[in-house]
Amino acid sequence: MSRKYTDRDHALILGGVFQAARITFELARYGRTDDHAMEASVGSLFQTSPESVQAVFGKPQNLTLGLQHFITQLEMPSDRNPELTRYSVQLLQLGQKLFVDRQKAASLGSDLEDFQSRISAFEFKKHTQYSQLAKIYQDHISGMSPRIMVQGEPLHLENPDTAARIRCVLLAGTRAAHLWYQCGGKRWHLLTRQRRLLAAAHHLLEEET
Repeated sequence: MSRKYTDRDHALILGGVFQAARITFELARYGRTDDHAMEASVGSLFQTSPESVQAVFGKPQNLTLGLQHFITQLEMPSDRNPELTRYSVQLLQLGQKLFVDRQKAASLGSDLEDFQSRISAFEFKKHTQYSQLAKIYQDHISGMSPRIMVQGEPLHLENPDTAARIRCVLLAGTRAAHLWYQCGGKRWHLLTRQRRLLAAAHHLLEEET
């Protein structure tokens, strides 16, 4: 992708970041999440040569969960979730470090492409896909700073399948955050362009109706 990016593009990307944060929160606290949102976030990992930002995530409906919580976090202080804020900020920090470290980003991309080719050759079940993607997260992201310390119920955090799904979606969130910087986003834009980004997020949700 190489073009001028719009507020709509940037709102979509932030929807991807906040969706990953929200799914992480729900899996850790409740052991479950919206299946469609989960599949959309994980599916974005395999869009390695997209022609546009929307091509990464698909239709805006795929990011409904993330866009809603992006709006809530920025627009409704009384309803703000501090864990969700922390996960989102840390994902953006990891995305920035990945953007700076081109070699690490290329290595991560190579592993994702390799795994995608194996998925095409073999019919992996969902839990196998999640465990393999979780390993890619551990190999490339979990050692980076800041290390995301997920809070939740031990019953869920100690469940291998739930832990793998959390790592998968954190990988998707880091990828979305990396895309934010690739497309010219800056951390301070969340303050200086907040009104524009929120308006774009609202318009994206309205596209669904």
